[in-house]
Amino acid sequence: MKNSRELYLVDDSEDHRFIIQNIFNKFLPSYPIRLFHGAKELYELLILQADAGYKGSLPGLIVLDLKMPLIKGSDLLRLLRQTPDNEKVSWKSFPVVMMSSQGSTEDIIECYQAGANSFFAKPTDPEELRSLFQTLCRFWLDYNRLPV
Repeated sequence: MKNSRELYLVDDSEDHRFIIQNIFNKFLPSYPIRLFHGAKELYELLILQADAGYKGSLPGLIVLDLKMPLIKGSDLLRLLRQTPDNEKVSWKSFPVVMMSSQGSTEDIIECYQAGANSFFAKPTDPEELRSLFQTLCRFWLDYNRLPV
């Protein structure tokens, strides 16, 4: 996979997406972010990106909200992990971080069994949220290396 630093974030909460977009605009402008309101919207794009002939950019990290209507984040992750790899991306090892405002032990286990690389509880404090996303970006987008 070519080195891509764009973060894809899927969250059905318009308020949460707005806050995160503002954090990236103000504090993390060197990290491009693409926001999705639901799993279906992201999955349709991922189907295009899974095609061997796809010429566009790929994300460097996907952050999924666990609790979403229609398709839960963990179900989307299972679909992603089943997507056939190609010469540009290994979907089975692609970094995906799960988040939830209410993560029970069962939720966390479900996410890791679906193939999550990490799980975090959504901070309610904006400064904690900024710090969390700064840490995620530094680790997953700057330091992490993918197999393809």
